[in-house]
Amino acid sequence: MATYEEIHGRRVNVVSSNPSNPQEGEVWYNSTLGQLKGYVLGTAAWTTGGALNTKRSATIAGTVSAGLASFGYVYPPSSPEGSSILTEEYNGTAWTNVNNANTPRYQTNSLGTQTAAVAFGGLVGAGSTPGGGPYSVTTAFESYNGTTWTNLTSAPTAKVGDPPMTGAQTALVQVAGVSDNSGTPSNQVQEYNGSWSAGENYPASAQAVSAAGTLTAAIFCGGATNAPGSSKLDTAFEYDGTDFASTGSLPVAATSLGGRTGTQTASIFAGGSSPLNNTTLEYNGSVFSVNPATPVSGRPAIGQGKMSGTSNTAALVCGAGSTPTLTTTEEFAGAVVEVKTLTTG
Repeated sequence: MATYEEIHGRRVNVVSSNPSNPQEGEVWYNSTLGQLKGYVLGTAAWTTGGALNTKRSATIAGTVSAGLASFGYVYPPSSPEGSSILTEEYNGTAWTNVNNANTPRYQTNSLGTQTAAVAFGGLVGAGSTPGGGPYSVTTAFESYNGTTWTNLTSAPTAKVGDPPMTGAQTALVQVAGVSDNSGTPSNQVQEYNGSWSAGENYPASAQAVSAAGTLTAAIFCGGATNAPGSSKLDTAFEYDGTDFASTGSLPVAATSLGGRTGTQTASIFAGGSSPLNNTTLEYNGSVFSVNPATPVSGRPAIGQGKMSGTSNTAALVCGAGSTPTLTTTEEFAGAVVEVKTLTTG
């Protein structure tokens, strides 16, 4: 077996303090600490963050250090029960209540940043009581600028069930999902780029599809072809803004993976339906693989609308449905190259 010196062209240096600018793979002995150190790849992990103020199935946008939770169904003991317009912002530690949105709804999806987000679709109450039923599928589309929610031009087709979508506030694609109260899956695609337009149909009529990437470079995976969600899919498709193309399959068929974190060639998905409910998946542009980092057990399927981030090394998860309803936040930190202790003296 080759030695460290043969691989790197030098022996392990003995130093009194860690180097300020080490090279990846470099190893040294810190004589002050009595430890062998290395600049090596660390370990990805999920950790627990601050709790939402109101118990609800909020949709999540933004990042680990600047998150946004909005809308959702409010569950007891929080009140009033039903669809909501509540909005909270996250600073990496705690959630704070901010200005409400306009249309009370749940099973909504959102995307973007804490200061430039949009939310689309969901179930809106038709009753006289705020947030009360009976409920109907809505085309409502709102934007958030970090202070105020504004009603935008409604989408052509109403969608519900955390309508699958990805992109940015001013350039997004919404794919498949459910367009009626019966839960019937759709293959219809609609794009927003300052105005709404129809896109090429998705290759399958499916609900609970997950997505990441942009309007012109997206990845979609999983879902189900029936209302109960029992006919699960393991298929995945890349989208270039015009056409869908088949790519590598999920390890097993699954629905409701959290997504919208990363790009078409470097993204993560987490917490889908069983057996992927406590699993993190990585996608590299062609293949899905299991990351050893495990989301906190006990959370039901995360779902497309409950996870957000800007890269495959940092994701924010919060909110859940009624079985159980959780207010806890989870944060994902991907493996990065860092100084680590290899042995101790």
